[in-house]
Amino acid sequence: MLRPHFHCSTRPANMDNVKHHIHPALSALWNEAEEWHLLASDHCDVYGFNVWSPAWLEESTDMVFDGPDGRKKWAVEHKGKVADERGQVSRLESCASRGWVCCMAFSEFDYLVICLAANKVNYGNVHHINTRTGKESYCCTMDDLLLHLAYFVREAKERKMAEDNPMMKCTTKPRPGISRPLKMLRRSIIDALMR
Repeated sequence: MLRPHFHCSTRPANMDNVKHHIHPALSALWNEAEEWHLLASDHCDVYGFNVWSPAWLEESTDMVFDGPDGRKKWAVEHKGKVADERGQVSRLESCASRGWVCCMAFSEFDYLVICLAANKVNYGNVHHINTRTGKESYCCTMDDLLLHLAYFVREAKERKMAEDNPMMKCTTKPRPGISRPLKMLRRSIIDALMR
């Protein structure tokens, strides 16, 4: 469903040394390919939409938070301040907490962090962080993220075909009621595929 629209590594990920309980939806991606990139080139591992290799989960997460100390600082600063799916400040756990890893990006400042601690109620939840603004928001579940990605890619492909062929009409419409992070991801995907 997603792979034909992405530029993927030729081999599945080796998850033997991963210390986390990988969520099944994320595991399905990595069982197909180690890395996923919406753009064939010039993505710099951040532009468009990217799923990074599981080989560097801890290192990638620390890098996004500007090191282990930056991660601790983020967790303290965002305690009780994470925006929920309606954009309201909530008591959701910060994704800088233990058990969360960053393995997805859609811009140089926009990252998606997933909870891989199977013993937490947040398991499989995805948060969006913007390192420029310092904001953190609930995005969706990992299962829902894959559905949204497929929909956004289909919407972008239809728009591109309609742009190239004025006789064609787009049947895929923007989804109502999606969270702000999903709206941002949608825009990133459409912009990347409309080039």
